[in-house]
Amino acid sequence: MDRDSLEGPKYALEHLALQQAKELAQSTAVGVGVDIELIQDINIENDTFVERNFTLAEQAYCRGRPNPHASFAGKWCAKEAVVKAVSSLHPDREKVWVQGDAAPLIDIEIVAGQSGAPEVVLHGDAKDAAAKAGVSRIRVSISHIDSFAIATALAS
Repeated sequence: MDRDSLEGPKYALEHLALQQAKELAQSTAVGVGVDIELIQDINIENDTFVERNFTLAEQAYCRGRPNPHASFAGKWCAKEAVVKAVSSLHPDREKVWVQGDAAPLIDIEIVAGQSGAPEVVLHGDAKDAAAKAGVSRIRVSISHIDSFAIATALAS
């Protein structure tokens, strides 16, 4: 599938993300992040990439899903959206993510909550960055359709 034929699903997902962000923004959230990726661009065949960015529990969850590739891509988008939500809290303040753009995202864990909805659990450097930004809660929403995965995150 070429990238030009993906414009329809991409538009639908972007619209969904904006709608989710608007609904969630009515809460006490003060930071928002959105990420969209082509599922095929998330290289789950690269063991180093998977081990650097996904906990063992996340790996087991994704590999047990009907479409593991889409599940990994959805979790990746959620992690990226979390970074953006925390970073957007105070754009005029010093940077809270100090490891740089190529930092592993394993410290941001996306788990299934009691209801089945995704929840964020922060560890290590991610937990420190959120504390530095004054974040006490992060909510996420993940979707995937056709060739795209998308996630929104709201930090408060």
